[in-house]
Amino acid sequence: MDDLELRLLHALKIDGRASYSRLAKVLGVSDQTVARRYRKLRSDVGMRVIARSDPRLLGKSEWFVRLRGAPGTVARAAALLARREDASWVSVTFGGAEVVSLVRSGNAHGDQQALVHHLGSLPQVHSVVALNVLHTFVGEQVLWPGLASDLGEAQVRQLAQALPAPVDPDGLRLTDADLGLIEALGADGRTSLQRLAVVTDAAENTVRRRLEYLRASGALYFDLELDYHLLGFEALALLWLSVPPRRLIPAAEGLARHPEVSFVAATTGPTNLLASVICRDNTRLFDYLAGQVGAMPGVYHVEVAPITRMIKRVVTPTHAV
Repeated sequence: MDDLELRLLHALKIDGRASYSRLAKVLGVSDQTVARRYRKLRSDVGMRVIARSDPRLLGKSEWFVRLRGAPGTVARAAALLARREDASWVSVTFGGAEVVSLVRSGNAHGDQQALVHHLGSLPQVHSVVALNVLHTFVGEQVLWPGLASDLGEAQVRQLAQALPAPVDPDGLRLTDADLGLIEALGADGRTSLQRLAVVTDAAENTVRRRLEYLRASGALYFDLELDYHLLGFEALALLWLSVPPRRLIPAAEGLARHPEVSFVAATTGPTNLLASVICRDNTRLFDYLAGQVGAMPGVYHVEVAPITRMIKRVVTPTHAV
């Protein structure tokens, strides 16, 4: 990618629904240039703008699930898991011996038991470990430093000014139309208002107002889906870390500042901290692990799970078990 394409990605991360004309004005190019580069990013690196939702505001909880089997035998389990509408981040690690996914469920204890039971019954699965996500320190709403551009502060402000002002989400009640809106935008975050009006059977002005409210309340936000391998990053891995509770927050905040890290969350289980790492190659990954992670105080165990294949990257946000 060239500098303009990096700036375009950065701008879309700030406002994934910004029009071509507004993006063109901020970037100082023509509408046609923005449209052409947008199409190029879609074809070259699999870029898509997608909607995501805050699970807490939807009354759901998130779990990282690790399914293990003999090497090469968990592909069917991964495919079945990827078809679940509540599953995302379906990745194959350890050369095909493990599948890792982020799954949403209702907060009821029975729902969570049903989730683990169902996943454990998938064919060719030898073990299931489900880790509840307790707190996310850095995730989809933050631009990964590896995609940082030279977009200036004035340009960032210009994009951010068009976003709806934050409102208190207390009392938020999602209607069936809201869920339909979130689902449609989960497939394509730049779906037109006209199409969204058809999907939700509502007037365009109603859709516009409700979309602004969902964004302002934090129930809905926009993210970029990318194939990092096509961007030249060959070494992707999940780090499962064990940290004493008193060191948990400093360790998580330290990881969140590393440019190699795109996601950090505290979880339940024998490992209590998860980080997603993106490096150019295995040499860079080794240097990162031996240098920065190895020097972190309080980290007494690290399990490195190389991601060998990404099966699914997005979740339809309206469904639960």
